[in-house]
Amino acid sequence: MVLEETLVIHNSIDTSEVARAFKEAGMPTRITQTATLRSTTSIKGMVRNIRALLEEEISQNEALAEKTGIEDEEDVELREMYDSALSVVKSVVESIAEFMEKYPPGTFISIDKFKEWMSPFDALSPDEEEEELDEDMLQQEFLDPMVYRFMSFVALSENGIIDLEEGGVTVKQHADLDEIVLALPGDTIGDIGREAMTEHDVVMEVLVASVPEYRLEFTPEAVFFAEMDRIDELIDDLEIDEDEYMPFRESAYLKQVAAMKIIDIIEEHGTMTPAEVVEVLGSSSIGSAESGLEIMMKFPLEFVKALLNDLKKIGLVRKKGSGFRAA
Repeated sequence: MVLEETLVIHNSIDTSEVARAFKEAGMPTRITQTATLRSTTSIKGMVRNIRALLEEEISQNEALAEKTGIEDEEDVELREMYDSALSVVKSVVESIAEFMEKYPPGTFISIDKFKEWMSPFDALSPDEEEEELDEDMLQQEFLDPMVYRFMSFVALSENGIIDLEEGGVTVKQHADLDEIVLALPGDTIGDIGREAMTEHDVVMEVLVASVPEYRLEFTPEAVFFAEMDRIDELIDDLEIDEDEYMPFRESAYLKQVAAMKIIDIIEEHGTMTPAEVVEVLGSSSIGSAESGLEIMMKFPLEFVKALLNDLKKIGLVRKKGSGFRAA
């Protein structure tokens, strides 16, 4: 059945609430729950070792380019990637240094104060909050520091510098900045070999975790008669991830358009075989060049056959011999 659709959601939901909401919106669904496995790769090592590894890779890359006289785009991109990773390490270390300078061992930091340290947005003045921030400025001045502070928090915790307690954080000790173990996203190392990493006591960690997966299955009838604008509102209310919803929405909407076009063709031409429908579809369009929007549909015969059979099952067309006619 080609008219049916499945919406896959990868975050926890109240299945009964979601099913009820879709049913009330005229799009009943069957929900099944399973799990998918996802992996997250990171590289871990002391600050001095990660720096040495990245600096060595940059040096070797530059030396090879100088020796051969050849420097392709990939070499440049790799050096830029390693430079960017070094910049991240520098920023995180500076953040940790700032934290240790501000809070000596034995200090208890309330949760509110710690959140204030974690978030650069707390430093915004009321006037700045009302301004429309430039995207680059937002990234460089607020989002990047937030990421560095979060990475610093992880490092502070995993290196035993702080102890999380109810209501706040206690600073247990300070540490040599070069000996602090950092974790960086795995994609920051490009194609650095395992041997080079081992030489610098840098390891790659792969965390495999299960993620809940909910499959919302919709029948051809539910898809054909769905009021997409109403479903859009429903998705907002249910706080379903837009990145997961939009591919589903586009596919469901285009199937509606295709089904309506085929019904229109059959109503105009009378009883038609699937092959005849394909032929007419190939020479027609929705809209026109003059109107500024022209939709062309190119479907294989098997797809049109399956779509006609779905339309027959929900009573929108009827079978007559080897052809189909309007219901």
